[in-house]
Amino acid sequence: MYRKYVLRLIGVVVGLLLLSAATVLVLDPAFQYHLPLPGIEATYTNERYQNAGLIKNQDYDSVCIGSSVTSNFRASWFDERFGGKTLKVSYPGGTFADFDIALETIYATHDIERVYWSLDPRLLAADPQDSESMPTYLYDFNPLNDIQYLLNKDILLESCAQTVLATLTGTHTDLDEAFVWETESTKYGLDVAIASYERPKDIGFQYDRHVFNEDLRKNLEIIDKWVDGHPETTFYLYFPPYSTLYFDSIKRQGQIDAMMFLLYDTANRYKDKENVKFYSFIDQNAITTNYDNYTDMVHYRSEVNRYIVDYMADNPPLDASGVEAMASHLRSLMANYDFDSLYPPSVQDKYK
Repeated sequence: MYRKYVLRLIGVVVGLLLLSAATVLVLDPAFQYHLPLPGIEATYTNERYQNAGLIKNQDYDSVCIGSSVTSNFRASWFDERFGGKTLKVSYPGGTFADFDIALETIYATHDIERVYWSLDPRLLAADPQDSESMPTYLYDFNPLNDIQYLLNKDILLESCAQTVLATLTGTHTDLDEAFVWETESTKYGLDVAIASYERPKDIGFQYDRHVFNEDLRKNLEIIDKWVDGHPETTFYLYFPPYSTLYFDSIKRQGQIDAMMFLLYDTANRYKDKENVKFYSFIDQNAITTNYDNYTDMVHYRSEVNRYIVDYMADNPPLDASGVEAMASHLRSLMANYDFDSLYPPSVQDKYK
């Protein structure tokens, strides 16, 4: 009798597990096995999980990749200006190690003509392994570890539930709008940017220019791996337009020389490569000193993303004189810009 009940219990558990796996397999909210089936609405809620499936199953020949500063791009903008079919894969909080994992799967599944890659200075200066957890089992091709997806409680109860709700309510999200963080209620402006920025104390000296070198070298090796390994691909590499608040932070933390070396060294490394077009937006004052573009010191409105696409399509990349001009401009900015004037007089003494 006891054995009979145990076998029934085991049968019920196995049946529930199979039902759960089948539900995830059919709805497939992370697009691991297929894109949304007819009549099923996709929801886009988790880049790290869902990018893997989009990379494997979408049709594309070009990729826009980077941190959350790339989230407000629409892939269609690149298609309009450069041709081809673009997939955007943004990774908020991502590092170059995350981009490396994504590119491994991208090149394993597609022939790539163009890569639009945001080289965030603060990521170039950071340990590439210091990132949020990547579900690497979704990016590989080993069916044995798919159990982590098919029997994932969060996938079943949250992601699948969101898919069902969107389907029942007829809520459609176009892939072009996937993972865009800007909404009608997003606020921009100096007050908003400063409110999210904890201004560091001025340490009163500058560190050696090589202070970022160890991590910079690791990140450049990742970029080199793809640029040098795929001469058939044109890489549009660029420094995104961080606001001048970022340079206030750099200056007060004694990192001017180190950041200038990082920017100068990176730009010079790639400006002459045959399959690279290198651009800098971090020195374009019309953007970076207009705080109506920013919601914090580095994240900007969609219009700036559109400007980046159009600028790269309409203008030649940096050459040697352009790199020198960028470096000269940024040094002048950090030496002469009145950062204190951005703050109300009542709080300026706090930061001295």
